[in-house]
Amino acid sequence: MWVNQHLRMSLTPLQKIPAIIKYGFINTKFGRILIGLTPIQKAGKSCDAICLLNFVQNDDDESFEEMRQRWPKAELKQDAVAIEMCSKVVFDEKENAAVIDIAIRGTDLQLSVWNELVKLKSGSTCTYSELAELVDRPKAVRAVASAVARNPVTILIPCHRIVSKNGALKYHWGAELKSALLDYEAFT
Repeated sequence: MWVNQHLRMSLTPLQKIPAIIKYGFINTKFGRILIGLTPIQKAGKSCDAICLLNFVQNDDDESFEEMRQRWPKAELKQDAVAIEMCSKVVFDEKENAAVIDIAIRGTDLQLSVWNELVKLKSGSTCTYSELAELVDRPKAVRAVASAVARNPVTILIPCHRIVSKNGALKYHWGAELKSALLDYEAFT
């Protein structure tokens, strides 16, 4: 099971820290993933948006603790049903894929960087310098790299598609996983 390449992302900046995050774990072809959902208002209705999507590095408890540290004031509720419904949409292979709502909180620069990341097509890569140019901050390569590293919704906001000029594969979850993701996208 892997992410539908026809998905479209809708990024919604969060004005405040989520009060409630529903979470759960799923297994994918590239490993276990922790997903967090928070309610947002869209077209006058409440809907769940993904606010966290991370690979589990060592174990579920450690990943849960990282989520708790990222969102210390949020009430965290395990909700297997909501996570299953979300994962069916994210990993569905339909060509007419739904729009996935993503709720993110960050600085103006982080939001600009994350908005550019969702524009990157599967199978493509971009350097940190090129990304800095795309967000009109050509001299802020380090700040752009920091924004990439702080991405709370990996894969859907595809930070793994950013590479160093020298070819080094830096990735929070390891160079081996980043390489596998890029190879998979290049050949699908």
